[in-house]
Amino acid sequence: MRRKEFKAEEQACIDFLAEKHDGVLTFSGADGWPKAVPLNYVWHDGAVYFHGSKQGEKMAGIAENPRAEFVVYQAHAFIPSYFSDPYLACPATVFFRSVRIRGTVSQVDNAEEKAEALAELLRSMQPEGGHAPIDASDPRYLPSLRGVAVMRLDAESMTGKFKFGQNVPGAKKEKILEGLRERALPGDADTIARIRSIDENR
Repeated sequence: MRRKEFKAEEQACIDFLAEKHDGVLTFSGADGWPKAVPLNYVWHDGAVYFHGSKQGEKMAGIAENPRAEFVVYQAHAFIPSYFSDPYLACPATVFFRSVRIRGTVSQVDNAEEKAEALAELLRSMQPEGGHAPIDASDPRYLPSLRGVAVMRLDAESMTGKFKFGQNVPGAKKEKILEGLRERALPGDADTIARIRSIDENR
């Protein structure tokens, strides 16, 4: 059962999707087995866009059944049990953000939409530019646009789970914060800030 205190609001989910650019697409394979494929994506105009070869198990499976689920996940910090309990192992956990999108995948055939999606994808991963704009009218890009498959997952539902100790009582949470400050691993300062922000906005 998904705990309601970890449920993320829609805008927080959208902000997270816009921030990241890799996730896992799950779908039913043409051979009947479930498939999970890691891929790069961009969240654009309320949909997930991704690209790939026009052949392969992903394309074959989606052609058979276009229903799919897409998951984006980021682990922010492992929280050792001893941060809050000197004896029991049970409190050990991970603070994280995750978003799940369920919907239908379709192939983008319109050249302008393909170019726009690919431009947004590259902008999210290569914001410094350093290339000619991806334009469907640019003859230099025409062979690439014809040769690549661009897919769009239109979201039918979206759920987010952001876990940052919302269920932890105050005294134990302060011990966790103290442990994070003392440990000072990459990501710990950001985790502390997220814990504080969630507490302030509850």
